[in-house]
Amino acid sequence: MQYLHSHNEEVETFTNFLALKRLRKTPERFEILRCALDYNGHFDADCLYHSMEEKGYHVSKATIYNTIELLCSSGIIRRLLFDTHQARYERASLTHSHLICTECGEIREINLEEVDKALANIKISSFTPVYVSTCIYGICDKCRKKVENG
Repeated sequence: MQYLHSHNEEVETFTNFLALKRLRKTPERFEILRCALDYNGHFDADCLYHSMEEKGYHVSKATIYNTIELLCSSGIIRRLLFDTHQARYERASLTHSHLICTECGEIREINLEEVDKALANIKISSFTPVYVSTCIYGICDKCRKKVENG
């Protein structure tokens, strides 16, 4: 897979995962992996689909949804559920908090390392945390100014 030079570790992880699960290593799956890893920030399945179409790489939405599930299961990306009722995804190696505007739905990332680290180290009886995703809901400046200006 020479077209994934900058994502060698993730490609190896995904290849090993597919082998372990005895699943086929198709070019479509690895192209979806590359597109997912190329996103800066959050994305959804439709974003991946349109990105691939724009690049002339035609793949069904079902293949995208199925591959996203495999990428989540392999630990390469993580599913985030905000109040938008639509799953968004991001690279699993990223740790940060999210600021979510309740008016326009904008999602912004913020580094609250101390908060995320403290939450990740909480001991919970009969439960083992895998990762922490902190969401802070409020109103962004753009929406606040619209409300103030009537």
